[in-house]
Amino acid sequence: MVKLKEITAFLESAVPLDLQDSWDNSGLQVGWEEQEVEVVGFALSVSRTVLSEALREKVDLLITHHPVTISGVKSLVPFKYPNNLFLELAKKGVAVYSLHTNLDVSPLGPTAIIADELGLLDRVPIVTSPPYGSLGTLPTPLSQRELFFKLSEILEKDVYRVVGFKPENVVKKVAICSGSGASFIDLVAGKADVYVTGDVKYHDALKSIDLGLTLFDMGHFGTERLFYRKLKELLAKAFPSLKFKLLCEKSPFEVV
Repeated sequence: MVKLKEITAFLESAVPLDLQDSWDNSGLQVGWEEQEVEVVGFALSVSRTVLSEALREKVDLLITHHPVTISGVKSLVPFKYPNNLFLELAKKGVAVYSLHTNLDVSPLGPTAIIADELGLLDRVPIVTSPPYGSLGTLPTPLSQRELFFKLSEILEKDVYRVVGFKPENVVKKVAICSGSGASFIDLVAGKADVYVTGDVKYHDALKSIDLGLTLFDMGHFGTERLFYRKLKELLAKAFPSLKFKLLCEKSPFEVV
């Protein structure tokens, strides 16, 4: 049986914790080093639904992209979110390990996975230090419509939105920042034909139009849910005895 400390040491060698932003809370959220792990579950975030399925599937370790909390926990009470999740996880013996901004800047992270799926060439980060985002050239130019539908096949379902959409315009250069990348709009404008990200706000959209930049807001969930793919491959090779479960999640947003 594999111990939790072996898995966390492996993850921290592949995606070091010192890569995370100073405000972040990546790493072991719940658990103890000597805990034995047989089943590993993956989820973007810890929620009541995810926790319930983890218990049904007898998950010992839950690996997430989003930490259970970033701001910290001052009390463990059953009626306050997310403190109630910490309490329930500890009671049920489910360990949680999160890889957040350290994974975002890693070649194993969701931005890199999307860039790989598109086959982007000559990639450079949008921001160099730390290396957030990816800017590259499509192997074959696509129309904006073709690129949008290609992305909708690659990514998880979410509420997709577009800004400055010109369906027949040719796209050669694409910028990507999974999750929330609106703060990089100024850096991308003039360098990419389309910027793929999530969590775009109203005034971000207006700025993008003014700069002549087309935005594909494919959702925070949509652009990050695939975070687990490369991690799972590495873990499966390093620990052949482990079993893996991708836990059911969906975007919290719906169109009415």
